[in-house]
Amino acid sequence: MYPRDDDTLAATIGDLLVARDAMLAVVETSAGGLIAARLLSVPGASRWFERGSIAYSAAAKATIAPRAAELGTAHGAVSAEFVEELVHRMREQTGATYAVAESGIAGPIGNHRSSKPAGSVVIGVASASRSSVTSHVLPGTRLEVMQHIAQQALEELHAFLVSDAS
Repeated sequence: MYPRDDDTLAATIGDLLVARDAMLAVVETSAGGLIAARLLSVPGASRWFERGSIAYSAAAKATIAPRAAELGTAHGAVSAEFVEELVHRMREQTGATYAVAESGIAGPIGNHRSSKPAGSVVIGVASASRSSVTSHVLPGTRLEVMQHIAQQALEELHAFLVSDAS
């Protein structure tokens, strides 16, 4: 396990990636770059951080996942189906070993196109052979929700990397 210190978690993720000679790609919709910022704050991140993207608009999401509009209409942008597509397409497009993606509603109010409350988020992590997608409702102001999303995404990425080693 890792201490809950933010810098230690990101550094531990980096160490796990370096040990595997692996690269990571990140796509964020509601965290606004906070996931990438946390990871890139680690000295030496260039050895394992391939790319990050903030895909806020529907058009931006479609550049990563062409089926985004279709899945967004069918399931909503804050859905397991949508995030699964986003995380796999990002990993494939970048050639990264792993990818992490999130799609959510930071708030302070829910999205007018969704019945989901503010703080709703779906986080996905993927490698070439498997993926994990989880849903959460996180508390707080807009900025607090964004920070919680980044923390949750890093915790899930860490757990995925640890389980991938076993």
